[in-house]
Amino acid sequence: MPKQLQQIRRVFLDMDGTIYHGDTLFPTTAPFLDFLAERGIGYTFLSNNSSFSTEEYIGKLSRMGIAAAAENFYISTDYTIDYLKRHHPGFRKLYLLAMPRIRAEFEAAGFTVDETHPDAVVVAFDRGLVYARICRAAWLLKQGVPGFATHPDLFCPTDRPTWLPDCGALTRMLEAATGAKLKILGKPDPGMLEEAAARSGVPVERTLMVGDRLATDIAAGRRAGALTCHVTPEPEAAPDVPPELAPQMRVRNLGELKELWLNA
Repeated sequence: MPKQLQQIRRVFLDMDGTIYHGDTLFPTTAPFLDFLAERGIGYTFLSNNSSFSTEEYIGKLSRMGIAAAAENFYISTDYTIDYLKRHHPGFRKLYLLAMPRIRAEFEAAGFTVDETHPDAVVVAFDRGLVYARICRAAWLLKQGVPGFATHPDLFCPTDRPTWLPDCGALTRMLEAATGAKLKILGKPDPGMLEEAAARSGVPVERTLMVGDRLATDIAAGRRAGALTCHVTPEPEAAPDVPPELAPQMRVRNLGELKELWLNA
């Protein structure tokens, strides 16, 4: 399987758990990115975490010593915007459960935030949740307003002594309370990877998806037709999984992936 690495022209990298953990950059990240740059291979950070804007992600990586530009990111927020424009062009007014910076990104994309008569409800990873806003979202869903979630993750990894319920947990709560079903976007929806590949101008079959979560990162890659690599501390102890979730490669870190590539 490593021989297929010779055909790769774009690498999609999950972020938390793959290139860093919380606020701690993995030591193998910068050398791996340098390795790609030296070979003219592009890369895109492909994250489900919709609590940060692209600008905030650029700042976070800069503080870690990684220089990146907006074209190096495709977040579940971006995919939600692209999905709504492509599949629901009439939905222009949105009720958002999202961080202020994320609301600004929707507005910059031509949407209007409407708290009264929205065309759709969009649920993101809102770290500033207010109960009254959850109640308003639930009411709108009960009235039949279509709902969308930026991604399905139930929790967000962190290196701090806390636990972070994510967008998927909020989505399940709203569905349980209202009986409504939201359209869940982000990985493992293969459309997210396909849209990111189209933006980069590289055929999806010449891309590599690298991530630490089988059910999102690897599933998205496999469903889209990309080569996949699972980053896990103990690859030899990886569990048996259905064929559609099985990565073609498993490594402990990006340093091991670099070595595989060098020997391909």
